[in-house]
Amino acid sequence: MTFHDIWQTLSWHDTQLNSHNYTAQQVQAAMAKSKLTLSDLQALLSPAAVAFLPQIADKALRLTRQRFGATVQFYAPLYLSNLCANECSYCGFSMSQKIKRKTLTVEEVEQECQALKALGIDQVLLLTGEHEHKVGMAYFRTLIPVIRRYFSSLQLEVQPLAVSEYAELRQLGVDAVMLYQETYQAGAYQQHHIK
Repeated sequence: MTFHDIWQTLSWHDTQLNSHNYTAQQVQAAMAKSKLTLSDLQALLSPAAVAFLPQIADKALRLTRQRFGATVQFYAPLYLSNLCANECSYCGFSMSQKIKRKTLTVEEVEQECQALKALGIDQVLLLTGEHEHKVGMAYFRTLIPVIRRYFSSLQLEVQPLAVSEYAELRQLGVDAVMLYQETYQAGAYQQHHIK
């Protein structure tokens, strides 16, 4: 079951209304657990949890340090293209923006990789606009193996893809995929994603 499948079973309106039903005792019970349920998460995000924010923050810090240590990872962005077929109200890559458009060639990507490597960068986040026909999977199939040779960690910020395409990205050498969904409220999404 995908996240989308689970999300489709939820009602944002009901979730907002139900958040006011949680009590301080339910918040404390959720904080005491080592594994949370969806209901526990809702309790921790409810108005009743406001009084416990310092304790919630302390626990979050402890768990983060326990799982990841006291590490900071640096990565460099590598912009592959600013082409975009979408019209989003908040984005500088939107198709109506009057900007010079550029998609890097294999040779230009090699030069960028060499320059980043010379600076000691070993982790990169690849970025593009959303244009599946010009900077979609065919483009990624060509470039990711080239880029992978240079870096120990490769992340990709990408448009929505099919589950099989995410699996293919992993096979190509991508370690993490970033897909930003600015809102999960259908009405707000339509308002800001005009085309």
